[in-house]
Amino acid sequence: MKYLWTAGLVLTLAACGQAPNPAPEDVQVEAGSVGDAFDPATAEISLDASPQSDTQIRFVVTTNLPTPVEVMAGVALAGQKPDDVFIGHSERVTLASSRTEFVLDTSSARNALPSGEYDAEVSFYPRWGAENGNPAAKTAPELEATDRITLGGSGEDRADAERRNELQRWVMGNIGMNVPWNRENFEARLGPAQKGPSTMSRLHDAYYFPDADMTFLVNRLKNEVTVWRVGDVTE
Repeated sequence: MKYLWTAGLVLTLAACGQAPNPAPEDVQVEAGSVGDAFDPATAEISLDASPQSDTQIRFVVTTNLPTPVEVMAGVALAGQKPDDVFIGHSERVTLASSRTEFVLDTSSARNALPSGEYDAEVSFYPRWGAENGNPAAKTAPELEATDRITLGGSGEDRADAERRNELQRWVMGNIGMNVPWNRENFEARLGPAQKGPSTMSRLHDAYYFPDADMTFLVNRLKNEVTVWRVGDVTE
């Protein structure tokens, strides 16, 4: 699956290419694994996912792949377009047997996930999925299974999260250091700003834009943006 991430949000075109996070908690497996007589043409994987809390999802993965193998398990906000700022979370997980049960905790996501419908997904890529496991699985094709769930998440509305992500992407792609400052113009693009003191220097003010969750640190003497930050900060 391919999506665009932002920075702070982090911009990447392949969610599955990111470095693995710590293994999800409560991994449970059934004893035994698929035998040696494996036909790649019959390879399959399935998923049953169910929310356990606002941020935790129980995954039950079954497969006839020769185990152990590594897969990418995660959730993605349903209905996203390929060029949307990606909203979701994924981790590498080891399937030690034909049936593996674990809990994916999205509270460790880079950005809190909003409330809404999500596609829980598990994907096997033989190029790296069998590298630290059963070499017989290298002959299998790429496999994917999904299940639709509703997640409480942070309680934030989906539309607000998507707007924040798009505003941050615009700033990151268009505003550099020492850009001329015009509060009216920036508020027309980013929504109302809250002016406050900056600890960067006596010459600076901090303008926080709640809709974008970003702060512009502005040099009053030069009337220019010294730097922007994600979040409500003073320097």
